[in-house]
Amino acid sequence: MLARMNVTPIRLWREFNDMENGWSAANGQQEADPRWVPAVDVIEQQDQYVLKADLPGIDRKDIEIIFEEGALTLKGERSESVESDRDGYQRTERSYGRFQRTFHMPENIDADAITAKSEQGVLEVRVPKQEKVQKKIEVQ
Repeated sequence: MLARMNVTPIRLWREFNDMENGWSAANGQQEADPRWVPAVDVIEQQDQYVLKADLPGIDRKDIEIIFEEGALTLKGERSESVESDRDGYQRTERSYGRFQRTFHMPENIDADAITAKSEQGVLEVRVPKQEKVQKKIEVQ
């Protein structure tokens, strides 16, 4: 008799992110809280890549963006509001804590022209592409 597996796409995605966070920790990076993984859209346009991350409740000063060795890393923290009386809570679903997402970018990135802005809880990072330089070499 075969056992029925309870596998959903969201469960697979969370397991993948847990593995990614474990690999990050193994590489000396800080491990993110696996409960807090912001959703990120990655859009490729003709001249750039655009990343849009849902970061509601996070101040600009609490977001760090690093581009290093071909990887774009988004880091931040959403702090839990301090409540003096938690007895009224019947359910808590919002996640708090640190997060870290790393995206490996193609080689044609113009790292000096990367820009970011945050409006209404959405972080938008624009990663321009460089034109490919092709040099014809004459054979002597």
